[in-house]
Amino acid sequence: MTDGDATIRLTRRYAFSASHRLHTPAMSAEQNRETYGKCNNPHGHGHNYEVELTVRGAVDPVTGRVVDLALLDSLAESQIVAPFRYRNLNEEVDAFRTAVPTTENLALEVDRRLREAWRETFADGHPSLEKVRIRETERNICEITHPG
Repeated sequence: MTDGDATIRLTRRYAFSASHRLHTPAMSAEQNRETYGKCNNPHGHGHNYEVELTVRGAVDPVTGRVVDLALLDSLAESQIVAPFRYRNLNEEVDAFRTAVPTTENLALEVDRRLREAWRETFADGHPSLEKVRIRETERNICEITHPG
């Protein structure tokens, strides 16, 4: 089967549960309550996060795949699932000791971790990581894309 010059995108989904509190010392207690509402609860709250990773590349003519799923799964487990699963993000993840663990900042941290480890997992850089999408709630979804 030939694909000409087609680019293939494949998305794989991962999940973990974690808790956090949206709060910044850069604002007063009142400003934090006004900005973050119920998410500023001093005791925190939890989410069942879903992370989708979209990779882009050509289909390997031998395997018929754009990515070795076992390698992608291993990377996701070591860089996303294991470090965040059942953690209080504010207290147990170094990146969030100084940054508010919003969905946006979580997406940036996941993206950073994956990009730092990508070449170790995929020595030739292929496939490329095109998108990180994080679903915190039914209504709150954040994504980072790296086109072309």
